[in-house]
Amino acid sequence: MDNPFLAFPGYLLRRAAISRLAQLSQHLEPLGIGVSEASILVMIGRNPGLSQAECGRSLSIKRSNLNPIIRRFVERGLVATGQGRGRIQTLSLTPAGEDLAARIVAEFEAHEARIHAAVPEHLRSELVPLLRALWCPD
Repeated sequence: MDNPFLAFPGYLLRRAAISRLAQLSQHLEPLGIGVSEASILVMIGRNPGLSQAECGRSLSIKRSNLNPIIRRFVERGLVATGQGRGRIQTLSLTPAGEDLAARIVAEFEAHEARIHAAVPEHLRSELVPLLRALWCPD
């Protein structure tokens, strides 16, 4: 069968992203966390004192979606909140959150290695610059 979409970069990017996210989800499942939640935890770990608003903006997560996730992290003892300037609440990882974040980062790194391994060697150095050219947050 002739699939005309195999010549469309947008179609191929979407299919590649869906496939790789499904693979990452499978590897995170034993840790009891999804991809979005894992990304939030790692972001907080790399930026102690981050506000919820900053975290949401950096990961393109709406406040209404982020608040319940942060609440669950606090209830699970993974994230501690602190008082920032004014009404701003800061976020940092607890020791349990740091442990989980380290395990998540190991899974992320293994996932990235699998992606690079799937790309022909002579094209690997171009992969990230090409993707950044297509998605370029300021």
